[in-house]
Amino acid sequence: MPEATINENTERMAKVIELMPFAAHLGMEFVEGGDGYAKLKLRYQQENSTAAEALHGGAIASLIDTTGAMAAWTTAEIATPKYFGSTVGINVNYLSGVIGEDCWAEGHVLKRGKEVIYNDVRVTNAAGKLLAQGTVVYRIIEREPRE
Repeated sequence: MPEATINENTERMAKVIELMPFAAHLGMEFVEGGDGYAKLKLRYQQENSTAAEALHGGAIASLIDTTGAMAAWTTAEIATPKYFGSTVGINVNYLSGVIGEDCWAEGHVLKRGKEVIYNDVRVTNAAGKLLAQGTVVYRIIEREPRE
């Protein structure tokens, strides 16, 4: 994708995250994106935690899923009627607890097929400690033209 298109697309990604009710509810924010790359932040919120301020694994899995999807969308025009996408599969590995702190997820496209995109997502804290890792398989299809 040309650089100008990538920049326009990442601007639309930020708006998609802002307008997605579930992402807003969890406290997700779009940080940056580029060709095959997306970075999101998850603000720590008490309502997303379990005992002892530990972030719930479902919130982490949602962050991984959304970040992988955003990385995949760097390969197509998000928020346009031309394409449709959805998660096909997700695998999450919890490596360390996220205790009362914000975390960041960085997603990278590993391979882009005709429709299926394989992504690696790493979740870290502000100090760079690896907290979780996941793979997201995402599918983007071009919609049939409407007559």
